[in-house]
Amino acid sequence: MDQDSFPIKNRREFLKYMAGSAIASVAMGYLFPQASYSREVDLETLCSLYPYNSRCENYLPGVAASDDKGNPIMVNALKDSATPGIPIMVKGLPNDSVDYLVINTGHQIANYAIKPVCTHLGCTVEWHSDKNRFICPCHGSKYDNLGRVVQGPAKRSLPLITVVVKQNQVRLVDQKPAIDPRPAINAQ
Repeated sequence: MDQDSFPIKNRREFLKYMAGSAIASVAMGYLFPQASYSREVDLETLCSLYPYNSRCENYLPGVAASDDKGNPIMVNALKDSATPGIPIMVKGLPNDSVDYLVINTGHQIANYAIKPVCTHLGCTVEWHSDKNRFICPCHGSKYDNLGRVVQGPAKRSLPLITVVVKQNQVRLVDQKPAIDPRPAINAQ
């Protein structure tokens, strides 16, 4: 290649060229901001975090909760048959995972569901209605009907997912609530 046809002849010109390019790139970024500054949050994320936002009025986030036979769970039918304090098994999230809805007093569906994964070693815990407990078959950890630890070796409560009740539907959102809404267990 002919040295006269190459625009940069020495190190000093190369450094000037690089500095000028860097300054031009920064200036272009300030003059023409693109996706990083003007990108909006997608509707699924917005409505999962803030289900009562006005933009989410007719939007149903997450996936429909269904019973073990695959039938969608309707709020009015669930309220008639549910017993407060007894978790209700539901499906809907990927991989055929099972979660448990929490029914509060007054037949109100809580805005969270329990993910039955032991926080000790990740085993799937099972609901035992006769003992009113979730019990881990691997190492015997026990959790109350809200998923709080009552006996170790687990140290943390069962994880939660978000539940949205809207338009007579129960929707599961694979995202934990920002704050754990379960009341603390009273020390005795």
